[in-house]
Amino acid sequence: MGLQHARTASHLGHRISVACDVDLARATALASAYPGCQAITDPAAIRWADMDAGFVCTPPFARGPVELFAARAGVPLFLEKPVGLSAAQCLSALAAFREAGVITSVGYMNRYRASVRRAKSLLGSETILGFAAHWVCAAYRVPWWGDPALSGGQLNEQCTHLIDLARHLVGEVVEVNAFAQPGEGDGSTAAVSILLRFRNGALGTVICGCLAQEKQIGCRVFTPRGQIVLDGYDFKWSPSAAFGDGSDLEPADDVFVAECAAFLEAVRSRDAASIRCDLAEAMRTQRVVDAARAALAIGPERNIGEGSHAIDYI
Repeated sequence: MGLQHARTASHLGHRISVACDVDLARATALASAYPGCQAITDPAAIRWADMDAGFVCTPPFARGPVELFAARAGVPLFLEKPVGLSAAQCLSALAAFREAGVITSVGYMNRYRASVRRAKSLLGSETILGFAAHWVCAAYRVPWWGDPALSGGQLNEQCTHLIDLARHLVGEVVEVNAFAQPGEGDGSTAAVSILLRFRNGALGTVICGCLAQEKQIGCRVFTPRGQIVLDGYDFKWSPSAAFGDGSDLEPADDVFVAECAAFLEAVRSRDAASIRCDLAEAMRTQRVVDAARAALAIGPERNIGEGSHAIDYI
């Protein structure tokens, strides 16, 4: 994702000035594509006062220190999802960004899809009866992904997209329960099923698994008039009698470009209205993911309620 965001920001006319990675070879490979870009391994060595904006694309276990460097220097930051292994890991960064009044954005890119925007608009005037979503695929082949201590597991690393869509389309979650399907004798988790109770009374289910040979992704929102179905990795609009065939949707755009452009325009204008998910909003999604993981650990009836800034456990 660091490569993706560097390409996108450059395409949008911005200068890539620093590439930072603990692996110097990787930092150098990225930096070599952009004239004048410096490759470094220590984020403390970045001249933060010279930066207009930054992107954090590290794995979940590595979150925290870089965010604090940026916040204390007043540098707007885009963070890839998830925000960390848990909400607690990022509380100090959230407090620092809030205190400094610095713009943030988090890469829940599905909020920028035309199909999701249409669903959000239509559901604003509907009674929502329920939500169902799935993310079944193969394991992501990077070294840290399969270790829950580094990634938080598929629930934290991929299923977070579905939890975020649930919150975005239906509303805040007040109760979570979850069940796990064990892996093949190695202590891993093959699949997780999550039950959500929303503040508005609707119920939701989410299932994720990583033993499939191909991606099977989608979500449905049920209403008295019919259902909205978003199918596939790109959450493509599925035609329905109640909500139309989607022929008038805006042409499909590159959501990675859309979210990057929204962030960088917010930095330029100092107006965050175009950002669809900032760090505070992403932390609410992370709280629900954390509650699901806690339910897996200690059993059912894991209740959560909203605190002053985010969802707190009771």
